[in-house]
Amino acid sequence: MSEEIKIYQLIVRQIPVAVSELEALLKELQHQFGLDAYTARQRLIGPGLALFGKGSLEKTGQIATLLHRYGFACWQTLPERPGFKPFRLRSLETHNDYILFECQGGSVRLQRGTPTVGVFADISGALIDKHVKRLLAQNTYRGRDALEPLSHDELLPAIFQGQAVFDFYLLNKLGQPQQAVRVFPGRFNPAGLGDRSSLSARGNLEAMLGLVEEYAQGFRLHCDFGLSQLPKCPVQRLEDSPSAIEDNLKSLTRYGWLLARLQGDGLSQKTSPPPTDEASLLAGVAAAALVGQPALGAVMGTDAVAGSMPGLKDVAREIQAAFVDEEGAGATAERAVDKPVKKDLPPPPERPETKMSLGRMLSTVGTFLGFGVFFLALKENSSLLGSIVQYGVGTGLLAGFVASFLFWSGLHYIRLKRKIENTPTSKVRSLAMGMVEVHGRARRQYALVAPMTQSACVYYRLRKYRRDKNNKWKLVQDVDSSHVSFLVDDGTGCVAVAPQGASVKTKTRQSGTPGQSPLTFTAVNNMDENEKWVEDIVYDGTTLYILGFAQPLRAERRSLRDRTVEKLRELKLDRNALHRYDADGDGQISEDEWQQARSDAEQTALKEHLAEGTERKRQEEHVVITHPPQSSMPFVIAEAVSEAHLVRNYGLFSLPLMAAGLILAGFALYQLFKFINV
Repeated sequence: MSEEIKIYQLIVRQIPVAVSELEALLKELQHQFGLDAYTARQRLIGPGLALFGKGSLEKTGQIATLLHRYGFACWQTLPERPGFKPFRLRSLETHNDYILFECQGGSVRLQRGTPTVGVFADISGALIDKHVKRLLAQNTYRGRDALEPLSHDELLPAIFQGQAVFDFYLLNKLGQPQQAVRVFPGRFNPAGLGDRSSLSARGNLEAMLGLVEEYAQGFRLHCDFGLSQLPKCPVQRLEDSPSAIEDNLKSLTRYGWLLARLQGDGLSQKTSPPPTDEASLLAGVAAAALVGQPALGAVMGTDAVAGSMPGLKDVAREIQAAFVDEEGAGATAERAVDKPVKKDLPPPPERPETKMSLGRMLSTVGTFLGFGVFFLALKENSSLLGSIVQYGVGTGLLAGFVASFLFWSGLHYIRLKRKIENTPTSKVRSLAMGMVEVHGRARRQYALVAPMTQSACVYYRLRKYRRDKNNKWKLVQDVDSSHVSFLVDDGTGCVAVAPQGASVKTKTRQSGTPGQSPLTFTAVNNMDENEKWVEDIVYDGTTLYILGFAQPLRAERRSLRDRTVEKLRELKLDRNALHRYDADGDGQISEDEWQQARSDAEQTALKEHLAEGTERKRQEEHVVITHPPQSSMPFVIAEAVSEAHLVRNYGLFSLPLMAAGLILAGFALYQLFKFINV
């Protein structure tokens, strides 16, 4: 068969995060070869190797040339079934020039200096779950901008914790596999390891890895089995199929055979990948990884579907950004994406101590005294309570009081509805001081974590209930994160929001019992059936509507004196800097020399002080949205699809309250007229 007729596979080493030049590459692929940009993006972004496409030698070569130009490692290879299966190791003999492996299918000799490719894999199919669990935990505690990729050294212990298998392929002079050995931990005689042997199966397998690496030439160890998207190499979880182990071993054979046949580093020339940016990533990877259904990734990949699930799109972006590719198939050096180092999110501030004002204290004391006097009167006259209730119901005063409360509540929602309608939506970039209305995505300013679900969030409210003697739930504790501010990004900029005193409307509510942590893949069996937790959460990345009062953020500014003292303190600790003021070279700083040093420190501090006052700050550094100074003005933070949706809900709330108030008011008038015989 001629080369023109053969169908070649184009294998590409994926990148873990979208790069700035990716859009240009997708446009060229679509313009020159008619490839769908969405599908091409899916195949180029990921944690390992992927089949980019099939075609003739000429067409795949042209696409490979274009991918090489943008820094992608890729290989052209013909589809081929494994020529043989790896022989299962039984024992070994170690010599100075070679290692003789006695296997189930015969003997295999590893001569010192033989090119070898190794595959270290977990055939339980749990590696992707460990990836996701680690990255979710990182996102929760450190924030989405502080994720660190899972390194090769961290993959090794993760595989050891599963059902580890070590395959290695011996290559001939043409770089093609000629023999292969499969090593199961604890299923071979470790006596041939000599001093390397140990009493543990894991220790012997680690020794085998080191021994093969020592004797082989250009040894390459691949650990991304289960993460790559290669043809006929699916990985199943043990609970998905009774034959999962057997099927995964077959996939491992095909995977190892393909890697052993890939030659070179996959790059036509040594190139460095372009720097990463904040380009949006696909949500399908997270969906597929979380539920274990790769086919679901195509459905969940659309922004419309991902946007409807709180936090999923951001988790997808964070998971993909954190995946890093291991050593390239056939490569001698790792391909990495240059990523700027970002600092972790700071921990949330401590919850402030609640201090009661003098006015509130007096009102509380007065209320208690009033109730005390009332109950003492009831104790002296037991018929007093019955008389009060009878008089209140008979005259309609009780019904009138309830009607007034309902009517006032309905008017409150109507006023809130009108206030929202009459307040124009502001852009953060041009935010004015006073009452403002802002739409945008919530971003964490601190590493805030919800207590029950351990979810990354910008706000939570946790209520604790206990079952009483009457088998009813009683609220015993109510805490929230209103003391922790967060940011809102509407695309034009960010502004800080201090939720203290706000009416927060959330859409996500979690209920559970002590010991439950469903979002971190763990569960503890110390549950108390008489205790219940209810948690309302606003996830990081959720779209919010905010109506509040924008005011300057009064940050404490260090005085000129404090700056000068700090400069002098730093100067005393820096001997080299202090030595510059030793004009006479006697090794001592005289009074005149110290005065010169003090003068220079004052000048430096003055320049910094003036520069800080004139430099332009970002919006979130000098503006905060908080509760209005007037208590009658609203402060609303709501998860809402749109302003119209929120206004409609408030309108619907007000109607039954107003109707119930009018009905009770009519009943109160009827009772009053009846009481006075009108």
